[in-house]
Amino acid sequence: MAFLADEEAAKEGAVLIFTEDTFNIMFGAPSANKELFVRAIDKTTNEVVGFLGSIPRKLSIEGKRYNFIIPAWLAVHWKHQKKGLAKAMGKKMLEIGLEAGYEGGFALHEPEQHGVDTSRAVAREMGFPLERLVRIKQFVIRIFDVEKVATVVKLRWFERFFFSFKQKVKAVKSSQVRIYESKDLDQIYKLIEKLVERDQISIVPDYQDVKWMLENPKVICAVHEDKQGKIDGFAIVWEFLLAGFGNKHPFGWLDAVHTYQLSVQEATELANFLCLAAKKRGWIGIQTPYIPYFDAKPFKKANFVFFRKKLNLDIFNPKNIPLPKRVRSFYFDWR
Repeated sequence: MAFLADEEAAKEGAVLIFTEDTFNIMFGAPSANKELFVRAIDKTTNEVVGFLGSIPRKLSIEGKRYNFIIPAWLAVHWKHQKKGLAKAMGKKMLEIGLEAGYEGGFALHEPEQHGVDTSRAVAREMGFPLERLVRIKQFVIRIFDVEKVATVVKLRWFERFFFSFKQKVKAVKSSQVRIYESKDLDQIYKLIEKLVERDQISIVPDYQDVKWMLENPKVICAVHEDKQGKIDGFAIVWEFLLAGFGNKHPFGWLDAVHTYQLSVQEATELANFLCLAAKKRGWIGIQTPYIPYFDAKPFKKANFVFFRKKLNLDIFNPKNIPLPKRVRSFYFDWR
């Protein structure tokens, strides 16, 4: 309800609807710490009117690992907004997180939304800095059905015209791409670990979380095998409902891409195969903010469209962890 009532969403559409499945993908992993979930309850009605979830993640910064939490999906019922609940919940989460031994937190902020103001106020009251770590400058989208997308997202006529030429999914000729199987888990985990080693700052995977994610029925994982049958690349996408103007359709969130060992052609085939699998599920598209730890060229060849949209990743840094002045490479998955 909180997201649907957003003023910007009412004008532009493109709202992520929080279903039970989406909630489970965000907060249901084995590593989840439910003691770090915060609620606001209306004393007169006993109803939950505010919620802030958290996702515990290890963060590797130039080889050293820290225990962090990601405050996620801050929501306040529209009738209770502008009463300080968002700030109170953010402050409470960081307090209990620090008591539980976490060393900091990081949050994603859209410049045009109010979340960054809340985060700054929380950090200021608690007496530590909120530091900008990464600026994301682009999003990426792949549309399979322009007409259905236009029912939930405000598209200008020329955008509809442009996307109509980009919606067809090319046939996949490669026999080296397929859907994930449970026997692939260890190989995939090793590929993620290698990417952690390659990047200056990185989310560190938890083995049981990766296993849990790949077994989720709302997740698609496409893998690429080399000529010896060993997995050398993969991509993960999960389902959510995209809503707007009284309509809703299933969409995909591109969670992680591991194509650093693939050629442009091999990665393009993987991207096209992922699209075919998503379209088969009835999804009308795929999207994600673009962090350039993977090459964009294969995805552009597979009709993914990159467009300007800003998103900032900021660090709550109560322990004054040394952060690089300039981030050269950064790996982040979205769960």
